[in-house]
Amino acid sequence: MFLDEALIESFVQRSGLSPEIIGRAKQVAGQDAFAFAAILIKSGKVSRDLVGMVLGDSIHKAYMNLEKTLFQTDVVNLISKSMAQRLNVIPIYKLGGHVTLAMTDPEDLDALVELSDLLGGIDVLLTLPDELEVAISVHYQNDEEIDALFRTIDLDILQKMSEERKGDQQAVVKLADAIILLALKECASDIHLEPKADAYVVRFRVDGVLLNRLELNKDVSRALVSRYKIMSELDISERRKPQDGRTKFSTSIKQIDIRVSIFPSIHGETVVMRLLGALFGGVELDLDKQDISPHVLEPLKGALARPNGLILVTGPTGSGKSTTLYGALNLIERPEVKIMTIEDPVEYEVPQFTQCQVDPKAGRSFPVVMRAALRQDPDVILVGEIRDEETAGIASEAALTGHLVLSTLHANNALQGVTRLLDMGIEPYVIGPSLAGILAQRLVRRLCDKCRYRYQPEERELQTHFHWPQGMPLPELFKADGCASCGGSGFRGRVGIHEFMRVNQAMRNLIIEQADFAEVVQLAVKNGYQEMRYDGFGKALQGLTTLDEVIRVTAMD
Repeated sequence: MFLDEALIESFVQRSGLSPEIIGRAKQVAGQDAFAFAAILIKSGKVSRDLVGMVLGDSIHKAYMNLEKTLFQTDVVNLISKSMAQRLNVIPIYKLGGHVTLAMTDPEDLDALVELSDLLGGIDVLLTLPDELEVAISVHYQNDEEIDALFRTIDLDILQKMSEERKGDQQAVVKLADAIILLALKECASDIHLEPKADAYVVRFRVDGVLLNRLELNKDVSRALVSRYKIMSELDISERRKPQDGRTKFSTSIKQIDIRVSIFPSIHGETVVMRLLGALFGGVELDLDKQDISPHVLEPLKGALARPNGLILVTGPTGSGKSTTLYGALNLIERPEVKIMTIEDPVEYEVPQFTQCQVDPKAGRSFPVVMRAALRQDPDVILVGEIRDEETAGIASEAALTGHLVLSTLHANNALQGVTRLLDMGIEPYVIGPSLAGILAQRLVRRLCDKCRYRYQPEERELQTHFHWPQGMPLPELFKADGCASCGGSGFRGRVGIHEFMRVNQAMRNLIIEQADFAEVVQLAVKNGYQEMRYDGFGKALQGLTTLDEVIRVTAMD
């Protein structure tokens, strides 16, 4: 795309950047509009979305940020990878009879004619070259490509290599990267590499469920483990002890943080990698767009509007607690409020926040960093997790001294959050005045809206799990058989189910008095508390998930 004076003037007017900054970018980029755009994005002074919109408006085409787009796999595969690379295009989704395409040159008439002949009706959007490059590398990653990579590895040569050289062999490096790319394509949260007696199994956790994805020759397993150890700066020679590390997987548009855990099993070393963040179809950090029910969202917003207090989010690992907390911070964020986060690791980078990653080896434990953060005059502090008495004590005291503190806690439900703090050794007279509210959440699989259908459940099932009154009319719920859009699973993505315990003065009095748990439950219900299971039932009625999913992730007292 050509960079002319009209386009430069548009950037000046819409970006708010000074002519000097624009001039320096033009000097480096020459007449290449995409190079000019890349310099502006890299500077951090203007968003990718704004740059894309300015470029799109210059050719009268809408811009599509591929980082934020959900791709339909069956539509992507309507053209081959080689064709996508040759024409600089990728299909995204299909609505009606038209296929929506993202191109770096939507004015390439020859490409448009070829694509129209193949696909029929097409709608074309502009995307940036780096986004397209990453999208093609991820969305055309498949089992066949990984099998082809595996066949390029010379197992005889591997046998003779040292562990470090095995991990650095080019074919092994490509195979290790390809597995991560395939996991990103399938929106996996975790990668499991598990040695068995006669094979090396690769499994992905997708929407909370582990799925077998690949089965590799066991002879390559040690080379693959060595590669992931090198990436994570772990000890390659140590194979008898567990090891934990971190690495970053870099693309031209984003870095993915990966937590790596190595565990010795009887058949070899097991590797589990947690992918923190996503390349495409990213997480929505907006409370109003997270499908939180009004009976939970309104009191939660009320607690967040307080100038001080402790707000906790409970739930198991991988239940979306950090996403909810960042949504809460975005609700609070404004220029006059100083927000600090203390995490292990930092899950989402937000320029408006002051963020710190704890590192016990460097002397940056949660308590040490929290004490230092309180001397930085913050208004709001996010503590990644309350793990011990010291951290809990500092968080509670900070909430008592004029700060709004948000954190996560491992507890089975919202009501047990208070019990958990007491078990840690925090005094009731500290917990009561400091607590503003406790949210509990789980994630259930979201039904595919392309293939879901209505059905009527059995009365016995509702009576068993939801105390359904006998003879009451049965509701219509939803199921799905699976289709090309959801890969045959019937589900696509996940949705949260929640419960919230609001803490008012009456509740504080019960906590301080260490009242019987039954009294706490009774008052919570009077204050509007509903079990998470019933929020899940409401989501099932809306067609967001299934009854089986709600039953799977919740317990009934």
